[in-house]
Amino acid sequence: MNINKLLFASCLILLGTGAANAQIGDQTSIGPRVGINFSNVSNVDGSEALTGLAIGLTGTYSISEKTGLTIDLLYSQEGYKLNSDELRLSYLQIPIFFDLFFGELGEKFRPKVYAGIQPGFLLDSKNNGNDVEDVFNGFNLAVGGGLGFNYRVGSRIWLNTDLRAALGLSDIREDVIGDKVANSNIQLSLGLAYGLSKI
Repeated sequence: MNINKLLFASCLILLGTGAANAQIGDQTSIGPRVGINFSNVSNVDGSEALTGLAIGLTGTYSISEKTGLTIDLLYSQEGYKLNSDELRLSYLQIPIFFDLFFGELGEKFRPKVYAGIQPGFLLDSKNNGNDVEDVFNGFNLAVGGGLGFNYRVGSRIWLNTDLRAALGLSDIREDVIGDKVANSNIQLSLGLAYGLSKI
């Protein structure tokens, strides 16, 4: 898979909405997001959670005063520990969430809940620092959801806090033997969102 082409296409998806005119810009915000992952897998006896980094961009399009669509572009480190082994899987993830906001438009503090899907493309896989890329599935699909809040810190700037969970639908292995082994992840993140035009 050509990662450069994938990154370019993902950026177009994330940034394309709202770039065309001011009307759409009034409803669109983008910015950085950084967080910590607590990941594990299903159906591996004795597996332990592994912490990792999540970092990238987030963009939200406000469909109405109460609803929105958020698309992230994240580098996400996941995996698990088993005895003396440490498996680290790094993904380019493109979570797509439908948002439900509480409170009124224009308020400084707005709680939210959301749910959606999370496609992921494997960038790197290591077992105790050694490459094991041929063993693992290059594509991962998960369902996810979470809650959080947006806090307005300026006329066009929001501080976003999110706690989300994702459960993999795909087996992380290339060749499936026995029960499905799928990613599971809890992520705590902070982000800044900048409105594309004055609201």
